Amino acid sequence: MTEPRTCRASYSLFRRVASLLIGALPKALVSASVSLVFLLPLATQTVLGDPNYGSVDPVAEVRAVWLNASSIPKTSREIRALVAAYRRANINVIFPEVVCRGYAVYPSRLLARDPRFAGASDILADLIKEAHKRGLEVHAWVWVFRAGYAKDLGAILNAHPDWTEQGADGRDLSPNGGFWISPANSQACEYLASVFRELVTSYDIDGVHLDYVRYEDESKIPFGYSECSKKLFEKQYGIEPPDSTSSPDDIHVYEWRKFRERMVNAFVHRIALQTRSLKPRVKISAAVVPDPILARRKYMQNWLHWIDNKWLDFVVPMAYDSDDEHFGRVIANLKSTVNGKSIIVAGIGSNTLKADNQFIRQVAVSRKTGAHGQALFAAAYLCDVHLEALQAIPYKAPAMLPFRNPRRVAEEILHKAAEQVSKVDLWYADYLTQRARDLISYIGYIESSTGYVRPTPPP
Repeated sequence: MTEPRTCRASYSLFRRVASLLIGALPKALVSASVSLVFLLPLATQTVLGDPNYGSVDPVAEVRAVWLNASSIPKTSREIRALVAAYRRANINVIFPEVVCRGYAVYPSRLLARDPRFAGASDILADLIKEAHKRGLEVHAWVWVFRAGYAKDLGAILNAHPDWTEQGADGRDLSPNGGFWISPANSQACEYLASVFRELVTSYDIDGVHLDYVRYEDESKIPFGYSECSKKLFEKQYGIEPPDSTSSPDDIHVYEWRKFRERMVNAFVHRIALQTRSLKPRVKISAAVVPDPILARRKYMQNWLHWIDNKWLDFVVPMAYDSDDEHFGRVIANLKSTVNGKSIIVAGIGSNTLKADNQFIRQVAVSRKTGAHGQALFAAAYLCDVHLEALQAIPYKAPAMLPFRNPRRVAEEILHKAAEQVSKVDLWYADYLTQRARDLISYIGYIESSTGYVRPTPPP
């Protein structure tokens, strides 16, 4: 089919506009969005094609796998085979669970080694070596404030029982079967920071992925009543923490929630400053409760505040859901709420899905609703058949990482969009243009001088 003259002219114009806009960021953010939206319809009057988000090439997106500790191979040969399988599936990020249950899976000078890896080689070093050889990034997945479970208090709290957080009933073990470190304990926070510092300085990791960076779920019983927490709250506010019988409208309940949020916020801020001062290229992300209001009410996790202050490079909402439509609404709402301030990687819970191919559908849904990638939970639920399906359909082509040199990534996406204009594939061009515009908004925010953004009042 002969290419229309108007299409060739628009293609050339599109490429020139794309290069100029990317080079002029962040000053041209508004004009970029407007120009790109109106440029596509000028290309031709051809009707947009039918969307196929499952097989479309997004050019850039995060494709991560949470590699749970029990699935980490214990020999170099097995690690090599696992990484090769991920590479064939065009996975580009691995989150290995390296600090969990109060232990380290690697040989650490500060933290006892996980008994499951006794006698194993330095599997983290082996994993990083093999991953980097094949172009994958390794972001160390670390438990922050959860440190044990019902059968094992964990090495940290066994050594420091006074660091244990408690429920309002005075119990150490939460109703959900977990042992937690108190975020209000300065010694505990100093120790955790030193563990994460060791990770960053001793290993060539590409990122630190924070998990359990919150309080225990308060659905069953209020949490955060260790002696350390209560004394610090009383010192700062001049009153004792409210008990479980207090009205939610009580001003002291509001202050108690704000106090605990502040403990978590301070630690995230500390890790962001520490990590970036040690190795600026190491990215910081967090697995978070997907509903920002629920995250604050039940977990004291104000992750929107972390985004506002640019402490995270990207956020991974754990939107685990067997209902594809509800999953899509969650991601769409998050995209609207975050409003271009961060890269959103949709957490897909493979363990919650009802059909073997449902995670393929949720990859498509996440793209349709504007996520910048997906993180699959977890390696324990992904077999070779799943990886082959990923490579065959949604991950057929490799993808750039949107958080690495986002300016260059945005330009590549826009140039790809320009090519689609020349081919009269306007649906695809429009899709890519929207992704580029989202990334341009992100670049504008992270490069802006916002200063410290105060948290909004707890809901």
